[in-house]
Amino acid sequence: MSMFNQPTAGGGFLKPAEMNGHLVLFTVVHEIGKRYDQLRNEEIDQAVVDVVDLEGDNELRERVNVTHKGIVSRLDSGATFVLGRIGQVSTKSGFQAWALLPFNEGTDDAKAEAWVNAHKPTFTQAAPPQTAAAASPAPAAQPPVNTTTGEIAGGVDLSDPAVQALLAQVQGGQTPAPAAAPQTGGQPPF
Repeated sequence: MSMFNQPTAGGGFLKPAEMNGHLVLFTVVHEIGKRYDQLRNEEIDQAVVDVVDLEGDNELRERVNVTHKGIVSRLDSGATFVLGRIGQVSTKSGFQAWALLPFNEGTDDAKAEAWVNAHKPTFTQAAPPQTAAAASPAPAAQPPVNTTTGEIAGGVDLSDPAVQALLAQVQGGQTPAPAAAPQTGGQPPF
């Protein structure tokens, strides 16, 4: 077996209408920021994510743009394994908006866990975000991760506490639990 992975489908925009009611797993939230939308004539929230439609093609799509406020507001930059269902909620103005809704514990998380276990060697984790002041020169290329010995691999920072916890669970024979969508103060969970 080759040490190289085939390219995955990536880029483009998340289209919630094609995933309505589907369980999705955001394996990495690379960044959250603002971008100018010419149709709305204003800046809008945008997230760049790696995502899997667990009730669609089950393929990891990397660096996908998400511009729906009800989805972006449920993600945090640098977050990993955010699980939820794509759906719609009513807005104050009476319109329907796309949102990331909570997942069903016991069934949805088991499905996501099975996908993670089946694809462990094929997807990457985000390195922790760095501020401009803390930025350092780019590291030299590194060999793949050896989960038995814990050697550093392909851009994964093993000193990151989240990565250490994940490795400890994997080495202990446990599967990491997907993170729930984060809650923000005073807002409903969807």
